[in-house]
Amino acid sequence: MNNEYLTVDQVADKLGVHPKTIRRYISSGRMSAQKIAGSWRISPDALEAYYNSSGNSEGTNQHVSKDDFCIFMDSEYFDTDNKIQICTIVDYYVTDNSVKELLKEVIIIVAENSLESRKNRFNYVYDDTEHKMRLVFWGAPTYMSDIMNVMKKYEQPLKGDIL
Repeated sequence: MNNEYLTVDQVADKLGVHPKTIRRYISSGRMSAQKIAGSWRISPDALEAYYNSSGNSEGTNQHVSKDDFCIFMDSEYFDTDNKIQICTIVDYYVTDNSVKELLKEVIIIVAENSLESRKNRFNYVYDDTEHKMRLVFWGAPTYMSDIMNVMKKYEQPLKGDIL
């Protein structure tokens, strides 16, 4: 790699994430950077170290960062004229193969509601190490109600939980 420092925006483009995500990586210590003339700069070596530590290869975004959920909600993408909008985060602890069925049902609800209104949103990430899927939904109350009705079928205590 050459010795030119990269801006936060350049690194965000390379990783396929929002610049705020890069700033979060820097503040958490996940990515090394230094301030030059009042702006964060990332050395090519620091970017390479990030690639090596995260399992990424340059130019690909192989996973969705948990930090990206903040970006998912923090944009003009969510501006609406609707009087009421609801946002919820659902953590689903996967103990069997039901995750595929749950996603199929959720996608159907998302697709049906997207045809009627492009004002509803959905995002998810699966964490293999914790066996957990995190879903984020944003939209009108009727959309959220449909989503929660699907979720009810999967509402079961984990083994060892007391009702």
